[in-house]
Amino acid sequence: MSAGRTVEQRKADTQAALNAQRDLWLATADPTGKPHLIAVSAWWDGNHVIIATTATSRSARNLEANGMARLALGAPDDVIVIDAAVADRGKVDDAKLAAGFAAAVGWDPREITGDWVFFRLTPARIQAYRGYDELEGRDVMLVGRWLA
Repeated sequence: MSAGRTVEQRKADTQAALNAQRDLWLATADPTGKPHLIAVSAWWDGNHVIIATTATSRSARNLEANGMARLALGAPDDVIVIDAAVADRGKVDDAKLAAGFAAAVGWDPREITGDWVFFRLTPARIQAYRGYDELEGRDVMLVGRWLA
C-alpha cells in the first residue's frame, strides 16, 4: 500500500481538475430524502461551482428546498467529491455570470429555450482520492476551508 499524495498535492490536483472539467455529476434530494442524480455543465470560478438548469427542473426544486448538493467528477479510481451549499440563485441574464459560464463550459444558457437559472454552490467539504490507498486523508477542504 502506497503512502498516497500529500494534502497539498491533492489540493493542487483538485484545483487543476476543477479548472479543466466542464461536466460534473450533481446529486440532490427532495425534502423526503429521495435522491436525484444528473450530469451538469459546471464552472469552477475559483471559489464556487456554478451550474445552470431550468428553473422547474427536479434539481432546481431540490436545491431550493434543502440548499444542499453533492458533486462528483473523475473516475472511481481518481475521484473528487464535493459537498456544497447553495450560495445563491440567479437568472441567466446576469451578463457577467453568463459570460463566465459560457466561456468555461462551451455553451450559453441564454441561447437555449427555457427558463434557465444559475445556482452558485459553495463547497463545504471536498474529498480527493485515488483508490483505496488514498481513502485515509482524503479531505482537502472541511467546513469551507482548504486544509493546505
